[in-house]
Amino acid sequence: MTFSRALWFVIKLALLITVAVYLANRPGNLSLVWFGYRLDLHPIALSLLGVLLCLAVLFAIGRVIARIVAVPGEIGAMRGHAREAKGYLALTRGLAAAAAGDAREAKRLSLAARKLLTHGDKEPPITRLLAAQAEQLEGDDAAAQAHFKALAETPETAILGLRGLALGALKEGNEVEARRLAERALAANPNAQWAGETALRLQAKAGHFDAADESLKALVRAGALNAKTGQRRRAALLTEKARQALIVDGTDVSTDVALSAAREAVKMAGDFAPARFVLVRLLVRQGKRKEAVRLIEQIWDSHPHEILGEAYLAAGDNERPLERTQRLERLQKQNPDHAESHRILAEADLAAELWGEARRHIDRLVELETEALGGPSRATCRAMAQIEDRDRQDQAAARRWLDAASSARPDAAWICRQCGTRGEAGPESGHWQLICPHCDAIDSLDWKHPAGGRSVGSAVALAAISGPVAKPVDQPAEFEILPAPSGAQDGSRDGNDAPPISSAASVDAARLIN
Repeated sequence: MTFSRALWFVIKLALLITVAVYLANRPGNLSLVWFGYRLDLHPIALSLLGVLLCLAVLFAIGRVIARIVAVPGEIGAMRGHAREAKGYLALTRGLAAAAAGDAREAKRLSLAARKLLTHGDKEPPITRLLAAQAEQLEGDDAAAQAHFKALAETPETAILGLRGLALGALKEGNEVEARRLAERALAANPNAQWAGETALRLQAKAGHFDAADESLKALVRAGALNAKTGQRRRAALLTEKARQALIVDGTDVSTDVALSAAREAVKMAGDFAPARFVLVRLLVRQGKRKEAVRLIEQIWDSHPHEILGEAYLAAGDNERPLERTQRLERLQKQNPDHAESHRILAEADLAAELWGEARRHIDRLVELETEALGGPSRATCRAMAQIEDRDRQDQAAARRWLDAASSARPDAAWICRQCGTRGEAGPESGHWQLICPHCDAIDSLDWKHPAGGRSVGSAVALAAISGPVAKPVDQPAEFEILPAPSGAQDGSRDGNDAPPISSAASVDAARLIN
């Protein structure tokens, strides 16, 4: 309480006391006769009654005046509410038109909503979003980006604006700017999954693996990825980091850093074949072949894989073909009747020109593939053709096998589960890569057989060679994941998917699939 207010309170109190003392010193009564009734009142009571009556009258008059004064404002508010309701109706219809792809209607309703909902210089941010979508539908990306910039400057809609700007940058091919915007969006809202996924993908593509690791951790903390999926994704990210040391045009990742990353990836996902494959390749480069061999032997009994078999073949040091075959026989003992065990032994036996052993393994491989896949793969057919040609010099049988290969099931390869594109990484990493080369999906490559099954001509050719063949299973519409227990997305092998040709085609034409 200030001094002036305290002084005024004291003055009013003094006046009140003075009036009370004045009336108390002058006693008396006031009589009021009305309609035969007589009312005797003390002067103080009469004064209080008068004051109350005056206050009541003044209050009533004030209410009437306030009501009269408020009428114009209420009329204006009613008109404003009606205008706002029309604006939000236009906004709702505009968003529906934008979702339906009606660019003209979305643009018209966007202009109407902005006109109805804008008060002075204040415009609801949501109308900016509709305007941006309408401009995008009309192909005016520059105008859409201007609206997204305005959204990005408002804290409530910053995440929408940043997403629009990031998508625009990606459309223009400016991945550096898109990465910066995604990182900014992730910092503003760690729960934004699109921001985390975009930042992770672009950071990994740019070789910023530490930043990508932080983005991945943010996704897990936000609950966008569960702990198991996050661990699997991190193993894939570390594998990609280690892979850079194996490729010529990779980022500047030293061998020691790559080894550390690959070891951690194998520790996190032991059944992830690409991680183990990359680590084996790095160890072989450093001359640590025994450790590399042990890495494959540790998992062959539970998760054999074609690329791990290839890595095992290459892990020997200046071996003669027979020595290599003897080493591979030790590996086969861990999983003696798995298709990959027979595949790798057959390849080694062919190199050593052990035709009898090679034929035994390939015959069993044909049986296993027929049971699981409806028929042998192209690589198996080509291997049988090689045996017939070089062992028995049976050109007719070799030709029939090559004709069968032309329409046999394509060899397994890394296939993107989202767009169906084959991985384009080289053999130095088992043809595996973290990011799909076509749709940029993260960790989307699965070890699959591309579409395409055995034709009637190839079945007849196989029957002519080896007698009745097991009835082919129904072929999937697109892709079929290999039944081999690989645990997760694993290694790769080159398998070109040439269009099927009939069994009547020439040997030279059939060999084009190779």
